[in-house]
Amino acid sequence: MVVQHNMNASNASRMYNLTNDSLGKSMEKLSNGYRINRAADDAAGLSISEKMRRQIRGLNQASTNGGDGISLVQIADGALNEVHDMLQRSNELAVQAANGTLSDSDRKNINAEIEKIKDEINSITARTKFNDIQVFSKDGFVPKLKSIDATSTQETAVDKLAAKISDEYFPNAVSQILSAFPSLGNKINELASGDKTPYDTKLSIEYIDGVYGTLAYMSASFRILGSTQEFASGTLGMTVDEADFPSLNLSDSQLQELESTIAHETMHGIMDVAMPSGMYSRDGSASDMPTWFVEGTAQLAGGGYTTGWNNSLINLAVKLTSAEDTSQDSAIAAYLSQGGDYTVESRPYGHGYLAAAYASYLAADGNGVSVSNLRNGADKIFGALIDDQTGSFSSIVSEQTGVAVSDIISAIDSGSTSSFSEKPDKLSAVEFVRQLSYYSVGGAGSLITDDLKIGGTAILGDTANKDTQPIRITNVEKNYSTLTSTTTSGGNANVILHLGTDADMTNKLEIRLYNMNCEALTIDTTEVLTEDTATSAIDEFGKAIRIVSGVRSYFGAMQNRLEHTIKNLDNVVENTDAAESRIRDADMADEMVTLSKDKILAQAGESMLAQANSSTDGVMALLQF
Repeated sequence: MVVQHNMNASNASRMYNLTNDSLGKSMEKLSNGYRINRAADDAAGLSISEKMRRQIRGLNQASTNGGDGISLVQIADGALNEVHDMLQRSNELAVQAANGTLSDSDRKNINAEIEKIKDEINSITARTKFNDIQVFSKDGFVPKLKSIDATSTQETAVDKLAAKISDEYFPNAVSQILSAFPSLGNKINELASGDKTPYDTKLSIEYIDGVYGTLAYMSASFRILGSTQEFASGTLGMTVDEADFPSLNLSDSQLQELESTIAHETMHGIMDVAMPSGMYSRDGSASDMPTWFVEGTAQLAGGGYTTGWNNSLINLAVKLTSAEDTSQDSAIAAYLSQGGDYTVESRPYGHGYLAAAYASYLAADGNGVSVSNLRNGADKIFGALIDDQTGSFSSIVSEQTGVAVSDIISAIDSGSTSSFSEKPDKLSAVEFVRQLSYYSVGGAGSLITDDLKIGGTAILGDTANKDTQPIRITNVEKNYSTLTSTTTSGGNANVILHLGTDADMTNKLEIRLYNMNCEALTIDTTEVLTEDTATSAIDEFGKAIRIVSGVRSYFGAMQNRLEHTIKNLDNVVENTDAAESRIRDADMADEMVTLSKDKILAQAGESMLAQANSSTDGVMALLQF
């Protein structure tokens, strides 16, 4: 028995201090949520985590940079849309001035309007800015049109594409839409029956190369003649790029985009004819169909899952084991209710499609989310709108669905998980979107196919006879041109976006800035003071329109590219963030286990230290005489 060294007490004290140190570290981790708070906690993990944090923050900023780029090209496209409208008006005036029945004074008045239009074109291109950057730089690229040789491979490719559209894609789109929605079919066939002729449509293909374009846009314009309900001419317009459509050897994704777009625009055309008051007048009256409904119902034909508008829903749907699996409902609700640009009104091709499909479901006789049931509901709505061309759109649709239109929109925008009291047997908005997305995995979500899962190159069939359709393409107009660019000396010719975390040039993306004033469009000296100059002006304005179309195609393609880039950046950020979290974040459950253990050990250590300190009390007894 010794008194100089109480080893039991020393050991108990050391273990007690170790326990207190561990207890302090656990409390620190639990209080801030981090497993690594200093390099000593995990030196290698800290190094990896900081490298990932650099990437995450850099990519978040790169995504913001891409959003700024989209804003720039949207401003440019919006301005050029106004230029397009003014050029179309100028072309109309030139055609009027070329008529021999006009006097010189008439042409002088017409020319005065054209001059004012040219002044405004120059004004728009001069004052359009983004963050003090001149969007249409006087020292920027100057677009030039160059005709393509009529015997070239480009013409052959366009001829084949035009034949494919007029002989196969368009007839099948018409046939499938009219078959899927009998109310539309009955109305169109009624208008084309008897002594009336089938509705002739012109396919106008603008074939432009040299601006990194794509199937930039497609448009449909179908009209009837006043109250007689007789057919007038229609136009299906299409802009393609040589680099993306050099032949008919297209990839599956290109074919799906093409077929989906044709079905979408054909639906617009058919609704133009069948419901002209709501579709075409657009005069602010109650009968006007809102944009979300016009585009959303067109997506019912083309498919709401084909062009990336609802990719997030498909990514959630693939995780489901069945249509009744509710594991992703909270994520679906969060997607629907995120607000901002993600609303029915702001996103007619995405949320608008979901709202149109939900309205169709509510109007349907059954409660299943199937092609046949959704067709039934949509057809009821179409039939009611056809029968009442002057009534309120909202009241007509509400009567068919049993729910106010505003409530349908609100249910989608808020990600509602509750059924409507008026329709207690129907699914809630989230339940409906979940089942619609689940049944559309791998497909387009189109109602003119036999199944929601049908997509790819099978959206449109190949069995319809083009000569028996009430709406058919009878004339093909093709324009072949190459859009080239030259730059003047000096000035801003482009904007360079940085879309990555590194200094590599591969992370740079150039957006060209074009000079789009009247001089660049070669109409600065155009006038219509005589019949001859007015005739020449028609060609000059036509050329200017084609130049603007080409530049708008470029900006549209750049926006599509930037949207894909941002989606990829956001995906990388999300997954890198998850990886960094696994390294740096504390597992709260594990830390609570450690904390509880350390608390018990601390209490035991205190007790053992007290006993160790009293273990030498026997020495005093020995020292007593």
